[in-house]
Amino acid sequence: MAEITYTREGKIAQIHMNAPSRGNSFTPQMRRELHQALVQYKRDEEAWMGVVTAEGKDFCVGSADALPAAYSERKERSQLWAGGYVEVWKPTIAAVQGRCRGEGLALALSCDLRVADGTASFAAGFTGEPGEPDVVAAWLVSLVGLSTAFELLWLGHKLNAQEAQQVGLVNRLIQKGQSAEENAEEGRFPMLPMKSTISVPNGDPMTGGIKLAQELLLYAPVTRNFQKEIAYRSIGVPFHYAQTLELGPNPYASEDRIEGNRAFAENRRPVWHNR
Repeated sequence: MAEITYTREGKIAQIHMNAPSRGNSFTPQMRRELHQALVQYKRDEEAWMGVVTAEGKDFCVGSADALPAAYSERKERSQLWAGGYVEVWKPTIAAVQGRCRGEGLALALSCDLRVADGTASFAAGFTGEPGEPDVVAAWLVSLVGLSTAFELLWLGHKLNAQEAQQVGLVNRLIQKGQSAEENAEEGRFPMLPMKSTISVPNGDPMTGGIKLAQELLLYAPVTRNFQKEIAYRSIGVPFHYAQTLELGPNPYASEDRIEGNRAFAENRRPVWHNR
């Protein structure tokens, strides 16, 4: 049975880890299945949003590899985390419950947004493995800054869901309950206030992640994908050079821009076509 599954409902793809008996910890085969799922998401033109979820009480507790891992396994692992996600210019959301450490944290950080329930905890988890190159360090610095990143990496500190949100690792906390009705107008573009929580009846992070994906689907996918690509390609690049990057497709020349303008003039919600 596959330990990583890819499914799609409407415009939302779900990449699901299904090895709860070992806390969804990674094996070489599971990494390969994850890579295959990412390629499938990248190529699936009907999938506009991706949500990464996990079976069981933990998101991912790290690696199940025997230590020390063989060089070939370490190389394969580094290649996956270094290039697996940033080459997919469609948004990804990690829905986290329980422990998220080591390679599990790498997976969550490689997503663009993260939601978590009250059981979630986050730890780098590599303190006891000297000499193991780790792309988690680069992502942590980008998200939380040097000092907090070093504390997590060097001391092995664990953050609960609330602490993770405070330092910028988590975008929204999942809470159990009925969400309040949105007051956004039906016409034109919905202007929603920024939120720190998502309310879902069962309090399930998987449901919360899908709900956030549905919210993002209200907005133009061409623009969203363009913004993701230029944001990642601009990291570490001088500002004047970033302005010259030629990326595509250009949302200003898209059919969706015409649809957006027309919908605004007609006081209705746009119908996007991702082209």
